[in-house]
Amino acid sequence: MSRKLGRLTAALLSVVLLCCILPIRELAAETSLLPAAAAQVSVRFHANGGSSEAPDPMSGSQGQQFTLPQTRVHVPYGLADLYFVGWSERSSAAVPDYLPGDQIYLTRDMDLYAVFSETPPAFGPDPSQELPSQPEPGQPNAPSRPASFTIKTGAHTKYMSGADDGLFHPSQALTRAELAQMLSSIVADRPGTGASFSDVPSDAWYAPAVGAMAGLGILPGYGDGSFRPTQAVTRAESAAALAQLIPSGGQTRTFRDVPSSHPNYAAISAVGGCGLFSGDPNGSFNPSAGFQRAEAAVVFNKLLGRVPDPTAIYGKNLRYFPDVPTGHWAYAQVMEASTTHGHTPTGLGELWRDIQVEPVPLADGFYRMLGRLYCVSGGQFLRSAAKDCFYFDAEGRYTTGDADLDIKLNALVEQYTNDSMTRDQKLRALYNYCRDNFSYLKRPLLATGTTGWEPEYASTFLATKKGNCFSFSSLFCLLARNVGQPAYTVIGGLGKKVSPHGWVEIKLDGVNYMFDPQLEWRYVHDYGRKSHNLFKVLPKNTSHLYTKLSGGTP
Repeated sequence: MSRKLGRLTAALLSVVLLCCILPIRELAAETSLLPAAAAQVSVRFHANGGSSEAPDPMSGSQGQQFTLPQTRVHVPYGLADLYFVGWSERSSAAVPDYLPGDQIYLTRDMDLYAVFSETPPAFGPDPSQELPSQPEPGQPNAPSRPASFTIKTGAHTKYMSGADDGLFHPSQALTRAELAQMLSSIVADRPGTGASFSDVPSDAWYAPAVGAMAGLGILPGYGDGSFRPTQAVTRAESAAALAQLIPSGGQTRTFRDVPSSHPNYAAISAVGGCGLFSGDPNGSFNPSAGFQRAEAAVVFNKLLGRVPDPTAIYGKNLRYFPDVPTGHWAYAQVMEASTTHGHTPTGLGELWRDIQVEPVPLADGFYRMLGRLYCVSGGQFLRSAAKDCFYFDAEGRYTTGDADLDIKLNALVEQYTNDSMTRDQKLRALYNYCRDNFSYLKRPLLATGTTGWEPEYASTFLATKKGNCFSFSSLFCLLARNVGQPAYTVIGGLGKKVSPHGWVEIKLDGVNYMFDPQLEWRYVHDYGRKSHNLFKVLPKNTSHLYTKLSGGTP
């Protein structure tokens, strides 16, 4: 009887547990079928050369319906014969893909660029926005007076240059002298008598421009009789000068960090309203910040109505600045500002012609700058071109063809050398690095005549810290090239038996020298003979018999 009762109790417990578990399983199954949270996507708008800001980005869930804003983008300043006609995913489009107010279902992030055309748009004017570029009579925001001065918008003459070191220095603030020179190059008016200042020598390169712009009141000096030509110019000072070159009484814009009590409030509001200057994402103008050179190129191009030719700016012979590579955000604007060229208006921009090629202000030769090696030849930085044992990429940088290896090699050069060192001191420092930081490990030997093996051997050598004579040679060869020395590896033999061996040759001052870091490593670290020298020696001056089979200096 007790056994039957026990079995009955166990059965009842099983039923109860089963009833409890089933709902949990069903709940888990239902939960697994719930849709995942939709990814967030956004639409970003770009003014694409327009003289006012683009609408703010729109964000939402993937697959959500978006209504494009009715906001119009003002046409490029000085090109009143154009119309804003819509948006396109291509910055160079002549026909829009979308119109203001269109509804789109967004499944991915999208960038839309303003499209301008000589043909009026299919949609009517935006009643909620005044367009100062094409004002209607009686509009309250229409410019009431012309600009105080005349600017030169016809010829597209360069108004900016690089520095004597071959760079443009895009993030560096303009000096007051530089801004005066830029203004002088675009302002047609001249004062009856130029102003003079105690700190502006009459023979200074900027003296005529400073005198003219101060004489017109565009960029005045200080109450103590000084101009302070080398002082960095602020965004507020630049706005005060440029506000005199645009029509007054037009649309204005306020910034959160420029109160009405600010001495340059009116000027900043004016240049903001016409689209010359933009604030940061927080709505601030940053009036006390320096007016950076790249920013100046963008602002002046807007003022002059100059739009870079998207094809010509990538010309191989165009003046190039290593610190403004083709991927730099202001590359096109800097090219427009620093290149004198004829142009043919296209309605959407311009086509360049009669481009004046300007040489780099550096003698032909190799230069390490920005942590990479560059070469000037024929007055231009070599790009996508070879010279002897060097190859320079599209941005003018020497490359082994292995981007990761390039980074490592240049980091080593920056670590072990500096500009105060002589050529031989740099080579010796890099040679010693190869000699003292690695150990020997057998690797495959190289057949006579093999070429192009150095990057693979050097990369493995750096990763494992071990290698054979070809490993030592490949690394030193590529490091030497990164300081501008034409180094070549040699596949040869050592001793009477011509045992396989590799070393490096470099022609210096017309003499061909050899460098053997691996054999010197053997004597220094295995035999303790620190006086044994195989750096920059002639084979005949060593106690070793070298036989060159292939490679070496041409």
